Amino acid sequence: GYRSKTLDKYDVGLCEDKTKPMYNRIVVPVYDDDCKNMVGCVGRSRYNNSVPKWINSRGFNSGHYLYNYWFAQEEIRKTGVAILVEGQGDVWRLYESGIKNAVGLFGCKITDAQMIKLEGSGAMNLVILMDNDEAGLKAREKIKSKCERIFNIHSISLNEKYSDIGDMSVEEIQSNIKPLIEQITV
Repeated sequence: GYRSKTLDKYDVGLCEDKTKPMYNRIVVPVYDDDCKNMVGCVGRSRYNNSVPKWINSRGFNSGHYLYNYWFAQEEIRKTGVAILVEGQGDVWRLYESGIKNAVGLFGCKITDAQMIKLEGSGAMNLVILMDNDEAGLKAREKIKSKCERIFNIHSISLNEKYSDIGDMSVEEIQSNIKPLIEQITV
């Protein structure tokens, strides 16, 4: 459900080589802060009932990175706002909606290494935009507790009919989410 232009921008592809660990998975590269080197990748199963749904490439520690930081850091500095989402699809849908300062946590927890990266980003405000499930609700509270001494925290809750940002249309994000984010921009 993502635009091919978006998937091309983020170098997303499908591994069809049966000899590779990411075989039959949608492969999402992760880059360093300068977008010069790939530091690892994550692979999502093409099928929703596969376990595990996501796997990391060997040696890649996702807790040391924020997905999309390489593209988002300039907009974060400019606006003073970083938007925290759980995953890559959320980042892509926000990008398609004209929101360029979103970074993905690779899940529901923020690590100390990710916090350090955010502290150096120029963000004064964090928007917490987690999935609309029990894990997302718990994550929102834990992230708020961990970050509220350093950042102004803003939580945006999704309408209950959506499980995550990736389920929303561009138009729905532009009319319901984007105005809330624009009010926070310094």
